[in-house]
Amino acid sequence: MVSRRSVLRAVPLAAAALTAAPARPRWLGTPSTSTDPDRVPADPATVPPAATAVRGFTADLYRALASTRAGGNVVCAPYSVGLALAMTRAGAGSTSADEMDAVLHAPYPRPGALDSGLNAVDQLLAGRYQDGDGVRLPRLTTANALWSRLDLGLRPGFRDTLAGYYGAVPHPVDFRGAPEAARQEINTWVSDRTNAKIPELLPSDAVGADTSLVLTNTVYLKAAWKYPFTPTATAVEPFTRDDGTVVGVPVMRGPFDRMGYLEGDGWRAVDVPYAGDGLAMAIVMPTRGDLATVEASVDATWLGELLTGFRTTDVQLRLPRWTFRLPAELGAVLSGLGMPTAFSTRADFAAMSTEPALRIDNVAHETFIAVDEKGTEAAAASAVIVRPPTIPQGPQFFVNRPFLYVIHDRSTGVPLFLGRVHDPLVTGPA
Repeated sequence: MVSRRSVLRAVPLAAAALTAAPARPRWLGTPSTSTDPDRVPADPATVPPAATAVRGFTADLYRALASTRAGGNVVCAPYSVGLALAMTRAGAGSTSADEMDAVLHAPYPRPGALDSGLNAVDQLLAGRYQDGDGVRLPRLTTANALWSRLDLGLRPGFRDTLAGYYGAVPHPVDFRGAPEAARQEINTWVSDRTNAKIPELLPSDAVGADTSLVLTNTVYLKAAWKYPFTPTATAVEPFTRDDGTVVGVPVMRGPFDRMGYLEGDGWRAVDVPYAGDGLAMAIVMPTRGDLATVEASVDATWLGELLTGFRTTDVQLRLPRWTFRLPAELGAVLSGLGMPTAFSTRADFAAMSTEPALRIDNVAHETFIAVDEKGTEAAAASAVIVRPPTIPQGPQFFVNRPFLYVIHDRSTGVPLFLGRVHDPLVTGPA
């Protein structure tokens, strides 16, 4: 099950009063920029292995999360979760680090290649999209932040890795004396960077006087379709759920223009471009069986072949209009994917802080998506909390049954948002 009361907690088993590392004199987590003087210069050669890693983690996390919501809508942003976990991984050691590397599909040499690759991907995306207006060019922004207890001692190597590769530097907050004010400050930071689409990532019980550290990531997208749908053409049409029941949903019609099309074993897909042609939404429908049959094939290889295999043709498209929000608790999911040590008393995060015996308690992630005739708005946030313990010739693509969708960068094949729609009328978890 999913819950709004989900956070990623690293829990120290013993308390310590230590001198805080000095904070750098700048505000945390401003949107990533390719010209940030504090960032390590991007190495383009590290982008392909990092993109492969993101696809692998995306496929694994999606399958695991989808299995917890059989028959329901799903949306997530594994790119956001992956960045939050990669920042946490920078402070991990021994078995904890090895398991996190495996779950993140980290390239070799570890851990440097993952940090360098994600830094390069982030700067590449920022250079292309952070200044977009959301109409003529997509606006895509990411931000990372590190919120530390006033008296928490951070290891210099951990602090430098987060600043140089993720743009996150320590921002001291008074968890011990004013935890509610700290929670509100973090939630405001997240809300501001997601256009208020994720207004309360951390619920009222997420942080307390014993909280030591919070790492946050946000991803925000505003993108117009390259070929906008005509609102007056939208009409209610039947949509058949996997259980055979039929509901009437608002369906957008068009465009009859050139876009990506691909057929595979038991499925077919269309790649709907956003303005500027850099980002697109891949939509996958089964041609036999149900959507679960397709989902069983989703892995890093399948996702890579999907996102790089489209051929351009004229497509007659009909697509439901939908809005959906999903707060998800990912602690058990990530443990099940292969990193249980990080959640146990055997966890090793000694490279993160001079405070001993930290472990992860849970993982918080929330995603929002809205798709209409003009385009798409999507946002996601993740947190790590550390505390003591005319129809042309071409295919018709009428989306009238459950489908998968992947919002992705076309040049790198990096997936940003992944989800499924079982019922376009459902706006949130039951």
